[in-house]
Amino acid sequence: MKKIFYVFLFIQSMMKLYGQGHYNGSSFNPNDYFAPHEGFIIPVWYGYANMNYFNGQGKKTDHLINPVPGNPTALQIEQKVITHSFILMAIYGGKGKILGANWGLMVIPTINSPTANIALDYYSQQTGPGSYVFTNKSLGFGDMYVQPIWLSWKQGRFQYALNYGVWAPTGKYEHGSLDNGGHGYWSHNIRGALKYKATSKINLSIAPTLEINQWQKNTDFKEGSHLTFDLGGSYLLNARGNEVGVFGNYSKQISDDKGTEGSFLSDQNAGIGAFGSYWIVPHRIGIMARVTQNFATENRFGGIAFQTGVNFLIPAK
Repeated sequence: MKKIFYVFLFIQSMMKLYGQGHYNGSSFNPNDYFAPHEGFIIPVWYGYANMNYFNGQGKKTDHLINPVPGNPTALQIEQKVITHSFILMAIYGGKGKILGANWGLMVIPTINSPTANIALDYYSQQTGPGSYVFTNKSLGFGDMYVQPIWLSWKQGRFQYALNYGVWAPTGKYEHGSLDNGGHGYWSHNIRGALKYKATSKINLSIAPTLEINQWQKNTDFKEGSHLTFDLGGSYLLNARGNEVGVFGNYSKQISDDKGTEGSFLSDQNAGIGAFGSYWIVPHRIGIMARVTQNFATENRFGGIAFQTGVNFLIPAK
């Protein structure tokens, strides 16, 4: 049975919605870690996020203390960063096998208003105490996600996947600017995934993702690596392929930031959410909506995010 692919970010939104680094947990639906059927999938999505800052004790606050080496900085910051994002994705399911696996490719450019992690980047670059307000409401290109390695194998009730993707710093970035649309650095995502088909209608999956970041452009700062665990399940409603599901995630920074500038706050985040999909034209045009709520957020922005969109499928001939 074919499925609708929801591939998000910041997007995030794969747009950057609520934190540090590029990848956010539950950016994919539970079945979407695995290579698609042969042909093209063109998703067009809109994302909305409403985020607030949470300190190291997990409390919502407008007081940010950034432990910059040699110059700890205390700031009063604006809460409630609202993001609007638009994503046009291109997904290709390849013909034949590579190493005995189904394979695919994915490209996700993003257009968004400034995201919560861009706001946090701005706040963390301030070098003196005081009150700061992130006021940029512009709309522009964000960073782009490219996934050139997307392999999945099937064995009985189990399916396995190996993915590698890279976030390219295509969004505008200038140190300390309010007009930034991107992070100004490359991020590498390495992911493994396992899916178990419990019944003819129920799938369960788990997918750990390691994100490794490079040095930020024109800045003496390198964001620490993050490890994210995504898990979830889906239920097939009928023969048309309509589907509902739930998902959750936990992300934690596992290495220290480097350099003398930027955010030196070790962060974590968790989230839970649900999605539903419906075929307007079976296996040709489908719609989907999803919602995510964060919790256990520390030293980053967290809140609620909603995405909806349309997927166009062009099967291989």
